Amino acid sequence: MMNNKHTIPVTAVIENNGEFLFIKRSRNAKNMAGKWVFPGGKCEKSEDVIGALYRELKEETGLSFTNDIAFLSVYHFSREEDNSSSQGLVFLVRSINRNIKENPSCEEYRWIKPEEIVNYNFSYKNIKDFDKQKDVTIPGMEVHVRNALIILKKNLLLDKRLFSVTEYQDKQCTMDKDYFKNVSDICEKEEQVFEKINYFPTKN
Repeated sequence: MMNNKHTIPVTAVIENNGEFLFIKRSRNAKNMAGKWVFPGGKCEKSEDVIGALYRELKEETGLSFTNDIAFLSVYHFSREEDNSSSQGLVFLVRSINRNIKENPSCEEYRWIKPEEIVNYNFSYKNIKDFDKQKDVTIPGMEVHVRNALIILKKNLLLDKRLFSVTEYQDKQCTMDKDYFKNVSDICEKEEQVFEKINYFPTKN
């Protein structure tokens, strides 16, 4: 009997000093073994996509991050062999540091310039000879990089605290008319808007 399972992968293009983190998956990985990809993982039942994204990135890279985030792209794929499917979301985030912790799921990592993505070999096929087939990635990685470049050039990053309704609810926050007036005033008068807003207001 088919399980009809649906998952939500979350992926990040991590930017630091104008370069993006690219990781090479272990040749023992179940999916995309030996290929260069952007880091990420799957959402668990108990978390939203933003929480899942930063949890996965911390586990996989050990990096620390700013609050900057932007939505980049979306993808979908299905597997006929088990009737499963995935709806993937890709985000742009910024790291504070560049030192990656060792991770058995990652054989190697590189910080690449945007234009260097086209130096990789794009293929949907599994790698058969890991020693001969070098620098293989999957089609679509270049789309994420293009979109990230546009977001950065246009300064369209937002504060991740804007999006977490889950955290807002968990903290039992509340808003009133004065709160919305204050937000409007901040947006009109302040340049550093995101630093001035109280994202999780609670009752006194």
